[in-house]
Amino acid sequence: QVMDLLAELQREMNMGLILITHDLGVVADVADKIAVMYAGRIVETAPVHEIYKRPSHPYTRGLLDSIPRLDQKGQELYAIKGLPPNLLRIPTGCAFSPRCPKAQDICRTEIPVLHPVTELDGTELPGRGSACHFWKDQIHG
Repeated sequence: QVMDLLAELQREMNMGLILITHDLGVVADVADKIAVMYAGRIVETAPVHEIYKRPSHPYTRGLLDSIPRLDQKGQELYAIKGLPPNLLRIPTGCAFSPRCPKAQDICRTEIPVLHPVTELDGTELPGRGSACHFWKDQIHG
């Protein structure tokens, strides 16, 4: 009901809305764009429906996989392995690397920039960005 009210206010007042949540299942109906953050940094940006179709960061994939689904009723929910970092001692490199199933040596030493995400042919996908050294494997793999 709250989300419906917010969407109605958005339409009536022609206003923007910033919604901060861990629940990507909630934002599908009200958001146009999503910025996924981890440890205080944006790790992925995309138009709302694109992020659900083809996430380009392992953390986003983990969030999507943890959304309860009716077709999996009674099954154990997926959980991202490990614990979130202590924000006073964020790991070197990619902050998600200690929990990332795809992490490699570069992930533990170099902070990835927010790369523009492209199709295989190099065509840039508008509004898409990924702060993963291996975003191509994530989105095209």
